[in-house]
Amino acid sequence: MLVRVVEVPGISMELCGGTHVSNIAEIRGFKIISEQGIASGIRRIDAVAGEAFINYTNSRDSIVKQLCSTFKVKGEDIPTRVDNLLEELRTVRNEVTALRAKIATIKASAIADTASVVGTAKARVVVANMDDLDAESLKVAAEHLLTLLDDPAAIVLGSCPGDAKVSFVAAFSPKIIESGLQAGKFVGTVARLCGGGGGGRPNFAQAGGRKPEKLIDALEKARADLEASLST
Repeated sequence: MLVRVVEVPGISMELCGGTHVSNIAEIRGFKIISEQGIASGIRRIDAVAGEAFINYTNSRDSIVKQLCSTFKVKGEDIPTRVDNLLEELRTVRNEVTALRAKIATIKASAIADTASVVGTAKARVVVANMDDLDAESLKVAAEHLLTLLDDPAAIVLGSCPGDAKVSFVAAFSPKIIESGLQAGKFVGTVARLCGGGGGGRPNFAQAGGRKPEKLIDALEKARADLEASLST
């Protein structure tokens, strides 16, 4: 087979084996469907032609018809309908997030009175299982507890927000940190009992695990360790 060299001066030089059709009518149609970089200075273009072009076009037409039927709109109105649905979804998600935060603060307020007072500094310690609160709601609960309890205060909360998933949060007030405890190091140790880990700042940290059945044991250890460290 003869191979010719096709050059676009200053752009590229390629080997070309021809169009591979006996008649240009065989191409029927041509459509570039994707383009991506595969190496430095090299880009890959995927396209369809001939029968593949017809199949591709029919497939896309079928998808548009299905979307028109689902959304009850004309084809040209699909983008607007999708944008509206996405905006509605964002609004609902924000409402759900706000509701979860409210639930978290209510739960936090309910357990604030259960704080134990430890040591001569009268440190308030709250260690609690918050059931199925997600990680973000657990954070909200811990932050709310800090506003309700006087300094010094140490808070460790745990939850099981999903199957084979455990979340922890630790929040320490300034005087707790001055005593030598750091939330990041402390919560990481607790999470390891549940097959996980984590960390963060001295005053606030989050962690996770994969063994929900160990949550109660981990929280009991957290309480024991905090009371032992703050009992002096």
